[in-house]
Amino acid sequence: MIAWAAAACVAFRSFVLSSFDLISGDRGDGRLIVYLHEHLYNALLGREQFLSPPFFYPQRDILGLSDAFLLDALPYSAFRILGFDPFLSFQLWATVLSLGCFLCSLTIAIRYLKLRPCFAICASILLTFPNNLIFKVNVGHIQFFSVYYIPCILLIALWGLEDFPRLSRWSLMRIAIAAALFGLLFSTGYYTAWMFSVTAAIALCTAGVIYRRDLFVMITNNYIATRRLVAVATISFVFGLIPFMLIYAPTLALVHGRSFRDFISFAPFPKDVIDVGEWNMVWGWLVQRLIGDGGPERTLAVAPGMTVIFIILVYRLRVVARDSKRDNWQLTFATASLAVWSVSWLMTTRIGTFSLFWLPYHLIPGATAIRAGGRLQLFVNMWVVASLVLMLQYWIDTSAPLNRRRNTLLSGAILAFCLIEQINLMPARLSRSHELEWLSAVPKPPVECQVFVVNVSGRTANDLDENDAMWISWQVGKPTINGNSGWIPPGWRLEDPSIDYRDAVQQWISASHLDQVVCVYDRASTRWTRF
Repeated sequence: MIAWAAAACVAFRSFVLSSFDLISGDRGDGRLIVYLHEHLYNALLGREQFLSPPFFYPQRDILGLSDAFLLDALPYSAFRILGFDPFLSFQLWATVLSLGCFLCSLTIAIRYLKLRPCFAICASILLTFPNNLIFKVNVGHIQFFSVYYIPCILLIALWGLEDFPRLSRWSLMRIAIAAALFGLLFSTGYYTAWMFSVTAAIALCTAGVIYRRDLFVMITNNYIATRRLVAVATISFVFGLIPFMLIYAPTLALVHGRSFRDFISFAPFPKDVIDVGEWNMVWGWLVQRLIGDGGPERTLAVAPGMTVIFIILVYRLRVVARDSKRDNWQLTFATASLAVWSVSWLMTTRIGTFSLFWLPYHLIPGATAIRAGGRLQLFVNMWVVASLVLMLQYWIDTSAPLNRRRNTLLSGAILAFCLIEQINLMPARLSRSHELEWLSAVPKPPVECQVFVVNVSGRTANDLDENDAMWISWQVGKPTINGNSGWIPPGWRLEDPSIDYRDAVQQWISASHLDQVVCVYDRASTRWTRF
């Protein structure tokens, strides 16, 4: 608990040092995601329709235009019921979720990977507070706190598999719970569920090739148990996907998947294999000189020092094991993790206007929804961390007694360096007090106003204008024509530079057959006027 608290204070230091005012995120995507959590809370209370948040009005069934955050709904609502404001509720839930991730990772490391407690604690910190995740949430994409669910789901699954092939009723129940939660993860953070599935598939295929004969014998000898296990997991996973289908089926009727050109525009370049961002405490100066600002979708590499050490260890220990004709599951796990790291870069890297992601884009279900392939590194980090610590302990355990103390000290130094290497100095930028202060100054609209838009300073609106309108909608209890999400409904052109903002509003009113009174809210003068 001391280790987690210390690491959390470093990772969330802006929140702590600002007297709990600055939270992870920004005024763009950060505010949008907190707003969507607040919508779920209001839907649970019966104040709003679950699938139809009150923006892009009167378009219905638009929750699936973005992540739906389903697993967050109840715990977030619990903080809201306790009286915390939306922004504080979200940050408190993210902090509690990080504790859950840390403890589950610690349990997996000790119970299943058989790591020493000190090594397990280091691995859990490296997994819970990596550089790329802290950068990603502070830049605004706080939906990736959903990464914290993965160790929790894995722990339940491993608990259910402990006694395989002997499957008790409780074992099958744990497998069912884990599979259902993973299905629900698709309705919480689609990128998180889909991309972790890709990394797991790469690792399992690699291990399957290495253990192909043993795997065939195991399945043959335990056919009934394997069939029961697969049947329970499949049924539960499909059950967990039901909300996903209910939420996203209407979305698929409105919009189609992204084009491959969208993916290419955000794909990382080969040089981004070391791009940990300018805010990284160890490598930031070097990245600034060599790469510069790669943007929020390319600055996601797994820490390069840790990666190099991991690759060297895997190669060296595999050579030693081959010479001694000794092989074991630790080396197989590390080899599978190395395959995850290498294949992830080969698959997502952009060369000119081409990327090997073209193959999964056309072959793997759900790949057409992926716009930023670099986000895969958020999940590759898990495999690298687990394998690095596992290899360090394996190195110690298999070394000669005279070298064991030296190797232990070197391993401690390596882990200390890796912990320092993860520190990201980027501050949080979303101020609770500022948001609540300007919202409290919004007057109630006239009684005749039933729908509204906000004024804009130029020809078109931007995401900050849209987010302002959505939060004003929350404050005054009126729907808004403005809106912000991963996709936009067909015909909605308020951010289209080829048309004037007021003309775009008028076109939407006409196209959607909106016959309610529309008002305009001027944010500078805090006045309501009829559109």
